[in-house]
Amino acid sequence: MRVHVESQLDCDAQTAWEHVKTSAMLVAVSQPMVDLRPLPGEEFPETWQQGMTVRCRSFLFGFLPQGTRELYFERVDDTAREIQTREHDAMIRRWDHLIRVQFVSVEANQKPTCIYSDTVEINAGWLTLGVWLFASCFYRHRHRRWRQMAANFSSSENS
Repeated sequence: MRVHVESQLDCDAQTAWEHVKTSAMLVAVSQPMVDLRPLPGEEFPETWQQGMTVRCRSFLFGFLPQGTRELYFERVDDTAREIQTREHDAMIRRWDHLIRVQFVSVEANQKPTCIYSDTVEINAGWLTLGVWLFASCFYRHRHRRWRQMAANFSSSENS
């Protein structure tokens, strides 16, 4: 099953893209619904890199453990502003996630904006429908957080 959510962000595409590539931003936009933590003794990288595999633990609402998740960064494309991950854990066989930041042309004297999207293909066997419902809520939550944070990017750039 597929989840697709996109939002217009109140910042330019390059600024959004620079934030998309950071593990700090992933953690920030996921909370408080999902708390992502590196495995004990490990750290998340500052930025995601193509070919990288990261293992982490996720906790619903910060306290319900969801096990260990593996994220393989198949593609991190600065030109297209896309990240493609292949993810899985004990419950979810396939969570193929495409993140995309697209330029939106603006007229003179308009604030820059961009389109940020998440597209996820999910296979969790007989649990797929439930996981899909959760993912739909989770990505809407992430997009709310992204829109709030992007507005702050613009404010801090103008200061």
